[in-house]
Amino acid sequence: MTVNDEHWKLNLRLLPHLDDLKLLHVADVTHYYPLHLHEELCIAVINRGTETHICRGNQYDAAPGQLLVLNPEEAHESRSIGVEYRAVQINPRTFARLWPEDFGDKPAPFFAGPVFKDVELFQSFSRLYSTLESPSSPLEQEVQLVSAIEQLLARLGNRKFVKAEPRAVRTVRDYLRAHYSENISLSNLASIADLSPFHLVRVFSNKIGVPPHEYQTQVRITHAQRIMRSGAAISEAAIETGFFDQSHFSRHFKRITGFTPRTYLRRHSNIVQDRLA
Repeated sequence: MTVNDEHWKLNLRLLPHLDDLKLLHVADVTHYYPLHLHEELCIAVINRGTETHICRGNQYDAAPGQLLVLNPEEAHESRSIGVEYRAVQINPRTFARLWPEDFGDKPAPFFAGPVFKDVELFQSFSRLYSTLESPSSPLEQEVQLVSAIEQLLARLGNRKFVKAEPRAVRTVRDYLRAHYSENISLSNLASIADLSPFHLVRVFSNKIGVPPHEYQTQVRITHAQRIMRSGAAISEAAIETGFFDQSHFSRHFKRITGFTPRTYLRRHSNIVQDRLA
């Protein structure tokens, strides 16, 4: 399918006083995204079109009036068809800080959906998005955020929690995040994890959903987006994140985000960063 991304509408707002929580408004997008992952918990209200996600071996179709909830770092494919949605993307550290006391020290809940038809939740997160993008007080914004998250957990409260990652997977994942720009060999990762290369690739891929090299590429692209949003040139972002050259960088950037780096910069030139006075 040939897609003209010139007609896409995207608006990204960052809220530093809420740990860089992201508000993303997307409209008129038709595109297929291959296997990828997000580092944040993503909660989107679908306003128009359809958003299809394939994860855990199943296909899920989100229609207008429904809620889409994506777990942090869960690999998935997605296809947007004439879609408009408004998403709140929450850093897992922020989510842990907002954690209800009765959940104790359990690991993060696992949302088994990811598509939910719940009118009250849809309205709640629509209101939250409006509050977060309006000139509301920081206190009001955080109270609304906490209330919406509490409602989400209560209404989808199957209390199904993510099982702890195998130590080897956690060690390798953390190492790749800390050394994302470096050229890392599989034998080096296997040594760190104290596993054979074959066993490491199998265990990591089964748990994360992508092999180690693809995970590193996804982390690199996430950092490249931040670097470019700070005003750096595309070539600078490519070098700083460890890509061979700008062509190599552009190919992976387009594959993962749906945009060329140049289009991304043009589309995101109006990013709003709300700051406390």
